[in-house]
Amino acid sequence: MNSYQRALITATLFALLSCTEEPRQDASAISEISAKVDALDHQIKAAIAPYDWQLSLDHHRMAQKENAYTPPAIATLFSDPEVNSIILENNDQLIALDLPFKLLAYSEPGGDDAILAYTSAEFIASRHDLPDSLLVNYSEKLNSVLNLVDNSTISEVETDLIEKGFAIVKIKSDFDFGTTIEKLKATINSLPDTIWFGELDFQDDANKLGIELNPTRLLLFGAPEPGAEAMKSTPKLGLDAFCQKLLVFEDEGGAVWAAYNDITAFSDLYYAKATLPQRVIKRRLKSTISNTLEQK
Repeated sequence: MNSYQRALITATLFALLSCTEEPRQDASAISEISAKVDALDHQIKAAIAPYDWQLSLDHHRMAQKENAYTPPAIATLFSDPEVNSIILENNDQLIALDLPFKLLAYSEPGGDDAILAYTSAEFIASRHDLPDSLLVNYSEKLNSVLNLVDNSTISEVETDLIEKGFAIVKIKSDFDFGTTIEKLKATINSLPDTIWFGELDFQDDANKLGIELNPTRLLLFGAPEPGAEAMKSTPKLGLDAFCQKLLVFEDEGGAVWAAYNDITAFSDLYYAKATLPQRVIKRRLKSTISNTLEQK
């Protein structure tokens, strides 16, 4: 079975699942909370205006275009090459899975508040066993943005629950770094329900600052319809699992790896549950990446 056939089967399954979901809010309620999320997102956009690299992902409206639904949620990524490079220099490249900065303006199902979530320095320190001193610049830059937005309703993560390596899936590639990137991009762009959003080349950014770093690149992509089904009752997943953040790196020994976030682990962390659409995506992602990176 090829990737196209698998994608069609997956899409059919999601369509069947969506018929059994609880009814969504009425249109007027959705419009009202969407306006609140938009207002918070506009504050975020104004606060990050000085940053050269930015990416905005409106999960709710992307889902609408595919005749799917997820509660209003807009993710914003923005990058500071100096902050990223200082953190990654002489440290585990897996840290890049939680870079660059990411914020999420969203609402919970049936809720009437716009909520702010973000990847905190404390979360990164716990997940990668880092000293707080390494993340001082990260915290300062993040706080300078948070101070300019309405953060009266924040959804934080209990970092006491986060151990080193939490929810990180690693798959070894049988190919060199360049070939691995090429093959992954080709596979991603061949999937009929998937959108390519962009990439960040951490090595290139570091080299421009005179910092040596092994090949390290973050690929960003997603499938709006399956993603909507997976986020429908768990929209905070828009922070860590959507879009998909696929980190590709070459370690000190020359081995090449692909790493990404375990969607069901994050759902369990945030909502104490994992849904069938999430498990389908988890299996599909692992199978797709493994098959792409295996020497036939």
